[in-house]
Amino acid sequence: MTAAVAGLVALSGIETTKVSAASQERSSLLNLIEISAQDAAPAESLKKELIAARVELDPSISSEKLDIGSSRIELSGFDRNKTGLQTVNAQVYLDNDGNPSLSSSFTEKKTILVTKENAPQIQLKSDDVVVNNSDAWNPFYYISYINDDSKVLPAVKVEGKVDMSTDGDYPVTYTAVDQQGNTSEVSLTVKVRTPEEVIRAREEAERLAREEEERRIAEEQAAAQRAEEERRAQEEAAQQERAQAAAAAITYSAAPGSATGSAIADSARAWAGVGYYVWGGENPATGADCSGFTQYIYSQYGISLPHNNLAQAAAGYPVSAAEAQPGDLVVWDAHVGIYTGNGYYVSALNPSIGIVEIPISASSGSGSYWGIYRIPGAN
Repeated sequence: MTAAVAGLVALSGIETTKVSAASQERSSLLNLIEISAQDAAPAESLKKELIAARVELDPSISSEKLDIGSSRIELSGFDRNKTGLQTVNAQVYLDNDGNPSLSSSFTEKKTILVTKENAPQIQLKSDDVVVNNSDAWNPFYYISYINDDSKVLPAVKVEGKVDMSTDGDYPVTYTAVDQQGNTSEVSLTVKVRTPEEVIRAREEAERLAREEEERRIAEEQAAAQRAEEERRAQEEAAQQERAQAAAAAITYSAAPGSATGSAIADSARAWAGVGYYVWGGENPATGADCSGFTQYIYSQYGISLPHNNLAQAAAGYPVSAAEAQPGDLVVWDAHVGIYTGNGYYVSALNPSIGIVEIPISASSGSGSYWGIYRIPGAN
């Protein structure tokens, strides 16, 4: 009786830590280690607990480089079939990430309390498992150990839905139940993954479908572009026909003028309904604005003009309407063209009309009318 009381008094001051191979938790106080007689791997449980304690005490040991799974333990004085207190000698060999020069070992003498538990014991092969998408799922395949003191295996209940057709992580709970209703529970994470070859085949099918869609869109765009080009060509042809018809209806005056001036007027008229208007352009074949057009025509006869309507007027001198001759310049403060006689002139008018021959009186939106100017060398 006295010995039993003394034993209780002695144990009352000891911090007890319960450990198991599956446990990831531990107490910072490690005087007495409690292990269940039903633990499937008691040596592994002791190894993890002793290494964790050593890492806390010894700063020279790096937990990041330490490979606990490859580290070893040798026990003496331990009997898992004997309940109660046991004094155990443990030699632990540390594996520092496979580097022999960093490996080390230590010896511990610990008091172990081996207990029997009423609850049934169940242990899984691992905490998580990766399975192929669409494979069959057998939850009982992953049980590595199950035990009951009654020698009658407990019933096992599996809970958790695993969708084998959808990639993802699915939690599954295993509950062991003995004949007295005692239970114990462990968890497994099932990671459903699609095999690489299936992923590659799916990506290839998606790539082919994407290329086919891009080809179809490109063909539609090309067809639309051809249709637009045909429409523009028809519109330009119609515009040219209208310009030619309008030019044919004009009765040109036989007003006298120099050969150069008449040639300038004829060259300008030849572009009516044919040339293009482009702001800042200097060539009617690709596009010219009003002063760029007159500059281009005059340059064909060796006469150099600046690319500006007012500067072109300043290069000559004003003449009256009665004195006007083909080849003279018709000038507004925002526009310029080449006089062709009989009150008409040719100019690059705007982007929608292009180059056209019209009466001077019909010109609008060109600003204030300055009059007609003669360029030396033209008339």
